[in-house]
Amino acid sequence: MKVTFFPIGKLMANCCVAYSDDGTAVVVDPGGDPTPVTGFIRDNGLRCAAILLTHGHDDHTEGVLSLRESTGAPVYIGDSDGYRLKEPADFLLHGGEMLRFGDIAVEVIPAPGHTEGSLCFLSDGILFAGDTLFRGSVGRTDLPGGSSEKLGQTLEALKERFGGSDITVVPGHGEITDFRYEMEHNYFL
Repeated sequence: MKVTFFPIGKLMANCCVAYSDDGTAVVVDPGGDPTPVTGFIRDNGLRCAAILLTHGHDDHTEGVLSLRESTGAPVYIGDSDGYRLKEPADFLLHGGEMLRFGDIAVEVIPAPGHTEGSLCFLSDGILFAGDTLFRGSVGRTDLPGGSSEKLGQTLEALKERFGGSDITVVPGHGEITDFRYEMEHNYFL
């Protein structure tokens, strides 16, 4: 699997296009005008099979309607965050699901804390963490639906599973990192 990043929107969210050799692509968190994303998909002969949302904040979902309209791809979001979208998602996720889109397998990991329905997506050694985990920090919990206690539980579960590994972490904003670095340098872990 290959991944191309597009920091888009007012808060420069990391929108990602993950794609495989069979031409299947999934888009994670289209948080702004998706024109560069749709252009990349078109120019590389890809077929967008899904739009995956780590959570429902506008800076991660602003481009969903336009992207769904231009690609026909279904939208997936955590069941507790579905209410945040302007139009209903096609699929509500609980966490624990295994999704397959062509050659791309995605594990859905529940990650409440930043919002009540936050998710992480794990695929091919890459953790798409949304605003759960940043390089050297974590997402806010002071917005509606946030919970410091739940975020702490989520981080403990991620630590237990990935602690010490070199798994790549793609945060919702900022620099790409890996779990080993975060275990050594992130105060919250």
